[in-house]
Amino acid sequence: MNMTTRERLVHAATRLFADNGYQGASVRDICNLAGANPGAVSYHFGGKRQLYRSVLRKAAAGLADMVPATKNETDEREPISVLDALRRVLGRMQSDDAATRLLLRDLADGGTVAVESLTPPLRTGFEQLATALGHGDNPRASREGRLLFLGLAAPLFLLTTAWPVVARALELEIDQREALFTELVQRTLDAHGNLDHI
Repeated sequence: MNMTTRERLVHAATRLFADNGYQGASVRDICNLAGANPGAVSYHFGGKRQLYRSVLRKAAAGLADMVPATKNETDEREPISVLDALRRVLGRMQSDDAATRLLLRDLADGGTVAVESLTPPLRTGFEQLATALGHGDNPRASREGRLLFLGLAAPLFLLTTAWPVVARALELEIDQREALFTELVQRTLDAHGNLDHI
């Protein structure tokens, strides 16, 4: 499939920003990697900063797509479980390594773009979890929902972002990552009682 110039720029920028950070990735390098004219970044995005924001938003949107939509009354499909949803997010983060590294680099550099981009999908995931728990807008129950959400999100980020360190320290193979992830999530769910319905 042929990519448009804009798509090639986003793809190249994702890789170079992830590898070198915002300051270390030049517009010239991005255009060279994308096979585009040096003026293409200005033409398609209005400049390097806007390209960076677009790339981060696309990376976060890729993770947001993995958060299942709330099932409506006319939807005949089986609702997806929390564990299945988290597995999908983990798989996406593994398969789109440059996008994940880019988001993490922006967070580590104190950037606000990743925070802005990641907040909506995380908020949606939390709201869906709270609804599944039957908490809705109950402020007293939100503490339990927040703790459960943190307990589920922490293994996901640990096994995605710190995998090279964890794998080396514990002498693990990559195929053991999902088994560990499943076990961590199941323990978290078990600690919060019978939550088979979520």
